[in-house]
Amino acid sequence: MNDLMSFGLHKSWKEKLISLIDVEDQSYVLDLASGSGDLTVLLKNRVDCNCLIYDSNIKMLQKAKKKVKNAQIICGYAEKLPFKKESFDYVMVAFGLRNFSDLDQSLREVWRVLKKNGFFLCLEFSEINNFFIRDLFNLYGKIIPRYAGFFLNQRMAYNYLIESIKQFPNQAELSGKLKRHRYSNIKVIDIIDGLASIHIAQKK
Repeated sequence: MNDLMSFGLHKSWKEKLISLIDVEDQSYVLDLASGSGDLTVLLKNRVDCNCLIYDSNIKMLQKAKKKVKNAQIICGYAEKLPFKKESFDYVMVAFGLRNFSDLDQSLREVWRVLKKNGFFLCLEFSEINNFFIRDLFNLYGKIIPRYAGFFLNQRMAYNYLIESIKQFPNQAELSGKLKRHRYSNIKVIDIIDGLASIHIAQKK
């Protein structure tokens, strides 16, 4: 799904997110809504830091276990993280935030488990600033579920994906949520004029 919606570019976007993490060997990093562990693989290619892979989908975690070495793997939900406060230097998430059932509670939990001066980094599809590109993407979003239904028998899943992107807070709205939940130094990096964006926020 991410391949289709990002035109195959989501891997380079994840690399961009990882490049923004100033990680060290002794750093503790939570890969939240990890899926199959793409972010952890990219991070560990740079530095063999302490990574914890966390997702609610057991099948995805089984894939992560095959891909990632020397990382803890835990199954659970973002709304109730089973970690002590101030456990992590970084919490990172890519294309997972929009799937949380309670975004505000999840952001509170992330803030709780971050160490003081720790960082939260989030990569998500976002609001496209350019009207022409936005119209093209909206048209593309109507075609993809039909294609998936005809060829893959997965129309419902792709319909959900499109709707989850439409309903997710845009750059300004997500920044506002982060600010309300006590995050500081909030920065936004738009990718392809807002097709996706990276939010960076710090716990002070």
